[in-house]
Amino acid sequence: MLRSKSYLVWRFLALALPLPALLSCAGGGLGPADFARLPANDVARQTLPAEDGWGGGTTGGAAARADDIYTVTTRKQFIDALKRSGSSPKIIRVQGTINLSSDDAGRELVEKDYADPGYDFEAYKKAYDPNKWNRQNTVGGRPPKVSGPLEEARRRSYENQKRVVQVLIPSNTTIIGIGSDAKIIKGNLYLNFDVENIIIRNIAFEDAFDYFPMWNPEDTFSFAPVQGFALSGCQADFIDDTRGPHRCNGGRWNGEYDLISVKGATRVWIDHCSFSDGARPDKLFPSPFAFPYNQPEQKFQHHDGSLDITNGSNYVTVSHNHFSNHDKLMLVGGSDNYPSDEGKLKVTIRHNFFDGIRQRQPLTRYGQVHVYNNLFRGKRDGTGSGFSYAFGLGRQAKLYSQNNAFEIEGATVPDLVYHVTPDSALFDQGSLFNGQPADIVNAFNARNSGAKLSSDPGWKPAGAYKLLPAAEVAGFVLANQGPGKL
Repeated sequence: MLRSKSYLVWRFLALALPLPALLSCAGGGLGPADFARLPANDVARQTLPAEDGWGGGTTGGAAARADDIYTVTTRKQFIDALKRSGSSPKIIRVQGTINLSSDDAGRELVEKDYADPGYDFEAYKKAYDPNKWNRQNTVGGRPPKVSGPLEEARRRSYENQKRVVQVLIPSNTTIIGIGSDAKIIKGNLYLNFDVENIIIRNIAFEDAFDYFPMWNPEDTFSFAPVQGFALSGCQADFIDDTRGPHRCNGGRWNGEYDLISVKGATRVWIDHCSFSDGARPDKLFPSPFAFPYNQPEQKFQHHDGSLDITNGSNYVTVSHNHFSNHDKLMLVGGSDNYPSDEGKLKVTIRHNFFDGIRQRQPLTRYGQVHVYNNLFRGKRDGTGSGFSYAFGLGRQAKLYSQNNAFEIEGATVPDLVYHVTPDSALFDQGSLFNGQPADIVNAFNARNSGAKLSSDPGWKPAGAYKLLPAAEVAGFVLANQGPGKL
């Protein structure tokens, strides 16, 4: 009996492939790709060499069996693959664009899909306008955080979105993009405290958009002048319309989601990826409030960090990535008040392109962070959205910088450093600022009359790393950063 061409193809697959792959080809459910038997030298099985920086020895899913190698094109397939293999070594190959803010049918979910019935943004803004909230709720000090039914409804809305867009990544996982156009958008990869050994490579991450940012009147509240101008009537206690805490500076909109959150994970390698806010950068969303609550830093913060490394994370390498179009980029250490982070947060940041980033490149607390051969480009333009600083140094930060290239228009060498505490330290050697040798520590100390910045972090990098001269960094980094370069 003659058989159709489609039958013959199906018969061949049935004989050649294991059952899970057969189901994948037939559309009967998620299974390994039909080309799952990756050779040992395939890029998806590459590991971070043991001698490479703090993060050496990270293997991810390199040891994955054929049944634990997946090609995914949708959020549902991505989630199913993570669940199916659990903590077993696995390789997840991302093809095309995966929108994490979507349902199982692939329909994109937006604000109205997540919003609680009690949430009304216009009412929220009106209720917590500092000219009203601070006036009515502050007595002799800082205004309290917002509370009440509208804040509770905002929180429920946020939780609705979080359940969809935040994806937990288990141990022993490699997530790698296929080709040069793999994307994961509108969501957050979350590596929490009980996972280890994760590799993420060759993917463009974009627009982890929080539809429900919270207004926090306490955040940076201050009686100090705004941009050098005294605020008329600013004082702790309310007196009348012209005198009281409602006349003071401070308050921030706080978004929740990073593109990738490393929160307590160990042995992580993030390589040849790109990170941006896409078409919805926060600068497009100004503050709805009147002066003095309409400063550039009081814009709606629909995005949090691009890549934050916090909560005692350890042995992390960040290499060959392109960071662009973002404000608060990267934390290494989430707070000055986490002494338990001491001795952890060992991070290597190398060969990355920081492209038009405003601040936190990175902001470090407690960590021992090696930053070398990176390219920083930006412009200080006086608008509040341009370059602010590169290295932020918080409590017990121990940053070791070598042969970085800074190309920052309108800035000076001391502008590279911000937020110094007396117990932080920065060693820098071999870096260039706008083509000239940069003595970062001495330049900063010469300009600042307060506590001097130490140049002795108390440690030196180990491992087999090779430094490029800073004059060669721009060419090398631009040729090798981001997806499509493996």
